[in-house]
Amino acid sequence: MSRLLSAALVLLLGTSAHAVCEFNGGTIANPNDPECRDAQFVFTENSDSGNNIALGYPPPMPVESLTGIDGFRTYASLHARHQDLALSGDAVASVIIGQTLEGRDIWAYQHGDSDLVKPDNRAEAAMIVNGGIHAREWQSPEVLTETIEQLVEGAADGNLGQYLHDQVNIILIPVLNIDGFIQTQRFPDRATADSRQPRDGRMRRKNMRNPAGGTVDDDIFVTGDNFHGVDLNRNSEHGFAQNNGSSSNPISLVYRGATIASEPEIQALVNATTLGPAERLRLGIDVHSFTQVYFTPRTANTRRNEITERLAGRMRAVTGFKYRYSPDPVNGGGIGTVADFFAYQFQIPAWTLETEPLNGGQDYGGTGASHSGFVLPDDQIARTRNELAQTLILGFYRQAGPASVTAAQIAHADSGDIVYAAQWITSGDSRTLQVDSDKALVPGESYTLWLGFDKPMRWFDGTGFANYPGQNPIAQPIVISSPDDGESFSFDVTIDDSVWLAQPGGAPTGYQMYRGDALAATFTVPQAISTATTSPTAVSLQIQLSDISQLPIDADPATVADWANGHWTGVEDSGGIAGDIGGADCTLVAFVANTADAASPIKDTVCPARALALAPPPPPLPPPAPAPAPAGSGGGGSPSPHLLLLMGLLLKRREQ
Repeated sequence: MSRLLSAALVLLLGTSAHAVCEFNGGTIANPNDPECRDAQFVFTENSDSGNNIALGYPPPMPVESLTGIDGFRTYASLHARHQDLALSGDAVASVIIGQTLEGRDIWAYQHGDSDLVKPDNRAEAAMIVNGGIHAREWQSPEVLTETIEQLVEGAADGNLGQYLHDQVNIILIPVLNIDGFIQTQRFPDRATADSRQPRDGRMRRKNMRNPAGGTVDDDIFVTGDNFHGVDLNRNSEHGFAQNNGSSSNPISLVYRGATIASEPEIQALVNATTLGPAERLRLGIDVHSFTQVYFTPRTANTRRNEITERLAGRMRAVTGFKYRYSPDPVNGGGIGTVADFFAYQFQIPAWTLETEPLNGGQDYGGTGASHSGFVLPDDQIARTRNELAQTLILGFYRQAGPASVTAAQIAHADSGDIVYAAQWITSGDSRTLQVDSDKALVPGESYTLWLGFDKPMRWFDGTGFANYPGQNPIAQPIVISSPDDGESFSFDVTIDDSVWLAQPGGAPTGYQMYRGDALAATFTVPQAISTATTSPTAVSLQIQLSDISQLPIDADPATVADWANGHWTGVEDSGGIAGDIGGADCTLVAFVANTADAASPIKDTVCPARALALAPPPPPLPPPAPAPAPAGSGGGGSPSPHLLLLMGLLLKRREQ
């Protein structure tokens, strides 16, 4: 479903006995008619009499609570929770990014350490998620709050959460349209105008802008200004006033405002992007409700679009693909949404994430009343916010970048003597492999291979390593091989969940910085190799693994992975070709010899994955031989029926 179609559905949903307004092109055409302007109705559980609209479940009421509940919290409670998290430790910092029309501070929360620098002194990646831009969409602030809570809870978990805290700058805006959100909570079961397009009270969508100046009043019984306000999700630069996705009519539900970024809330959002800083942004999401879909802008940047689709696929997998994927036409220009701003301004993966329900209250046994999808039952929000917090966290982790091998060690399984040791030394945008030990692997002997990576490769759920929800990372055997002419052999090192390390200490038995950022696996060099090896022979270690989100490792750590111009930089595939998908790392080369004291040979071996990737394509198959001509009765014979059919089809095509 396109965003323009979705906007049309939001403008006019269903028919109802509570229909008193007239519409023209999706906009209320008689806003000054008292029967339309002054109409009010009340959401109830079961009563549908008079001006009541039955939902089939109790209308949620905002609750004062600092912690998550089976229901929705007041803005004051949500804000107090955010501030408490910011003040109780160093995992998250609070920043005022602007003020609303009514003068309320708009807050962003930065999760991560304060230096914005990774352990290798390179700048951290940044992500931004906005919430609460449409006042009536109560699911959104709850999802953002849960995300902050889970990030803070995981900041010292020694695994994925701590990695995000240490190495990623995550900017979250739980409620952008604070004035409008508070207005909906003043009247949590009451709305105005027409049930096909309810307006003020619980169903206010826009901010509190009065086009005559100042703000609208907060009394829905004073009806002259109930239709006013600016749709903040049409007030951004890209696509502003360019199509039918917004309106210049202040009465319209999608009124875009007088000028680009005319609203202080959007100006605050722009300010928030500078906290990245902007050039470090790699992901931008705007959380809404409802229809259970990722509305995704696609720019003219093909690589960026492909990365976006793959990222969205992994994130959608967290919730079992119940969220749909709806990409815009390529380079469509946008309609002035926040997601358009993120995508076109910064060339990063971006979308409007519409939370559940898919259809409306009927998805939970309700009546399916018009616009009931904005009124999620109390007993559904805890699950929803938890699922989407997990989804967002996986996205942050994946967009932090492909993993690279940082160090390796091979030690004799019995004596512990180090046979091979190497580490990648980072300097700016490049790395150099420093080999500290290089002795022979002897056939018939057993060894322990330890490998370290620059991010946790497996998720630790508190009791052990497990697959993150919806993910199934590959763990192909590490192939140790020598494909050189005359000395060709290979053997595998088995990789499974048991090899990932959950104890600190570094090589040979511990992780480096985070649980799951290193593995240790035991292998034996086959005795049969001794008969094939007449001289010391170089062997490559083919390492082909993916991270928690199934993102393949960078095949060449020598070029440091980063993000620029809408795609990955410094990422190579198995053939050493730069791109956006990694592959098999074959940069580590040891050697096999029949004696432990043998000298290291020249190491110019190529691993099987690299050889396969670099091999020329096979020649095309020869064309089939022509069929023999059918026997005939001479030049005056009748033409073949097949020939007549082909001639008829050719004439038919010419007529078309």
